[in-house]
Amino acid sequence: KKGYSQQDSGPFSCDPALANKQADAFFAAKKKNWRFTSCPSTSWLETLPLVWAPRQLTMIDIGCNKGYTSAHFFSTFASQLGLNVKTVHEAVKQRLAGSKFTGGACGVCGDCNDNIPPPTPPGWPVPDVHCVEPNPSTFDLLKNTRQVHANRPGGGALADSWHIHNLGMAEADRPLMFEGTSSEKDACQNAGQETCSMVDEHSKTGVGTVTVTGSSVQSFFLKNHILSTDILKIDAEGYDPLVLEGAYPVLAAGKAKVLLFEYHGIGVWKMDANSLQAVVEKLDVYGFDCYLDGSPELTRLTRCWVPRFEFRWWSNVVCFKRDDTGLADAILNQHATFLWQ
Repeated sequence: KKGYSQQDSGPFSCDPALANKQADAFFAAKKKNWRFTSCPSTSWLETLPLVWAPRQLTMIDIGCNKGYTSAHFFSTFASQLGLNVKTVHEAVKQRLAGSKFTGGACGVCGDCNDNIPPPTPPGWPVPDVHCVEPNPSTFDLLKNTRQVHANRPGGGALADSWHIHNLGMAEADRPLMFEGTSSEKDACQNAGQETCSMVDEHSKTGVGTVTVTGSSVQSFFLKNHILSTDILKIDAEGYDPLVLEGAYPVLAAGKAKVLLFEYHGIGVWKMDANSLQAVVEKLDVYGFDCYLDGSPELTRLTRCWVPRFEFRWWSNVVCFKRDDTGLADAILNQHATFLWQ
């Protein structure tokens, strides 16, 4: 029942009836709103400052794109800096004025329309955010957005706390190729375009290919002297399993508290060898509870799995470390509402 304590009773598990009841509620919500888990509300983020004690947090934002996820994190834990999804949208629109991509400045999910979190409670230091973006044009866009905000009153700390890296992520350190789709061949030449994706080989179809330095998450930690991260977000346009492969040593060592990644039917997700069920079960061994992120409900995957969840379509997964902070229990009881209906 609601009020379950995993710290006292062990990881929560669904019996078959409850697992199917929850799945029915999820697919009904998805049918009503096709963006239910493609463009989640991420309302759970506002629970973090209520559960965690104030300290300097760290976020690694892989697939940073225009910076909306980083901005949401900063506005939750350092609202005094004046960086939020609305101000990012203003900076991006100004930078892209006159380009063919101006209309996409708000993000494919309408990120610029997200609600701004309440003011940060007292006592929270400015967090450290590492923004990782492979597209060179978007990398330049991000640097401009950071500079615009750092120049504003109260925003100076962003120059030292928002670290922007022109880098790709995979299972190992190696050069990586990125291309646009066949319908958007120049996506990797357009700042902010969200369809610039990793490829295994050059397509030779006139698509603009860029080659960038690639790293594993584990190597990224070592090179940037990161001991642990509070949030690790991965958005790799269908290549999330490769990035996860390079992140498992970090996750197994307990060096991340919250993990976000995209689940899809493109890239390497379309291969049978890369199943969501296998990823969820592996992360369970590492002590994570995983959910399909929603608008706003979370749908529990860990120990509540049903085969229907292997639907291979644009979705978002969020996982919380079961530790002594009580975060995993707070998420289970407050946000996994399909279980308690």
